[in-house]
Formats: sequence, structure tokens, C-alpha cells
Amino acid sequence: MKKVKLENVNKDLKEKFKDKEFKRLYEVECAKVALAQKIAELRQDSNLRQIDLAKRLGTSQQFISQIETGEEKNLTISTLIKIAECLGRDINISFPKQSKKHTHCLKVT
Repeated sequence: MKKVKLENVNKDLKEKFKDKEFKRLYEVECAKVALAQKIAELRQDSNLRQIDLAKRLGTSQQFISQIETGEEKNLTISTLIKIAECLGRDINISFPKQSKKHTHCLKVT
């Protein structure tokens, strides 16, 4: 199996970013993954299982799993607010200016 060097991947990705649709889809997927990871991290920091969070939300464990794996297609701001409340958190949405070397991924803190 051929080894792929990181600089080759970055070069290939940079080339693919010239396609606006690819870039848009990539950024959407990055945002979904970052959000999913943050929700899972916050849930775990609160010592909750998926089923515990689901009960607090009045939903199923499967729904929480779908959110945490980025598979949920209809995640709304309203649901995000409910999740944040269940985890004792607020939501902060910002739109910082893009830098010249922006990473094409959502930063979730």
C-alpha cells in the first residue's frame, strides 16, 4: 500500500477547494463533526450517558447518538438550546472575519 505524505494531502485538498461546491460541502461536514464532538465532550464532562441526556431532552438515546456522530440531518437551533440547557451551558454563535489562512472548519469552544 502506497504511503500518502501529508503535504500531498494538503496539496490535493487545496486543489479541490477550487471547486466551490466541494469546499461548501467540506465546510458543512467539518462543522457537523466539530459540533458533534463538542456535544459528546460536554455530555461526558457532565458524567451523563447518552440515555441520561435523552431522558432530560424527552427524546431517544438513538437521537443523541445520531447527533454525536454527525448523522442527524435535522438538528435545529431550538434543539441545540435545549441540549445546552440540559448540560448547564449557554450557546454563543459568532461570525468572525475569515483570515487569509482560514482552516475551512468551524471552531467550537
